[in-house]
Amino acid sequence: MKKPRTSGPISARRIQRAFAPVLLLLIISAVGLGCQSSPGTSEGGRQSGDVYYARFAIQVDRGFCRSTNYRNAGGGITIPINMKVEFESKRRHRFKMRLTEGRSFVFEHVAKHTMDSAEEAFDSFFSPQPIDLSSFSAKERKAIEAGSIEIGMSRQAVLTSIGPPPAVGTLSLESPTWKYWSNRFATFAVHFDANGRVSRIDR
Repeated sequence: MKKPRTSGPISARRIQRAFAPVLLLLIISAVGLGCQSSPGTSEGGRQSGDVYYARFAIQVDRGFCRSTNYRNAGGGITIPINMKVEFESKRRHRFKMRLTEGRSFVFEHVAKHTMDSAEEAFDSFFSPQPIDLSSFSAKERKAIEAGSIEIGMSRQAVLTSIGPPPAVGTLSLESPTWKYWSNRFATFAVHFDANGRVSRIDR
């Protein structure tokens, strides 16, 4: 009669084989956790509750503000330059923002119109510090605070008043003409003279 076969001591290689799947799962889990953002933090380092200031008069239409920078909010609202807003969250190309009074709106990046990244578009609309208007003339400051443009304003004054034109219509800010969209169907143009001052506005 044969003696029952005993397994003998367990080798290190057998232990490695037995636990290999478990170790692999642990490694995958650790890598996944390491790639996650900390709670409340979005790409760009923003956290929920971070305060920003409008870089110019921003138009919000039916709860949306798009990086195309439509200049006619219709039945919406205008956020004046230097008004405080709070960042709430970001999902893909949309940033949820909140006015200090509590109302929320969404800043939506439209890459095909602005030809930049969502982060770049956000930074062109919102500043971590208030915008200094002291370098502008009294006439320019009045127009900037009203979110309007007037003949004789400098390029920088126009940018500070109504923001940048979308790149889809104005590839360079050195161009003598900037093309803006009033809404999805209508446009207007701001023309500059050789000194970089507004010479004509075609609406």
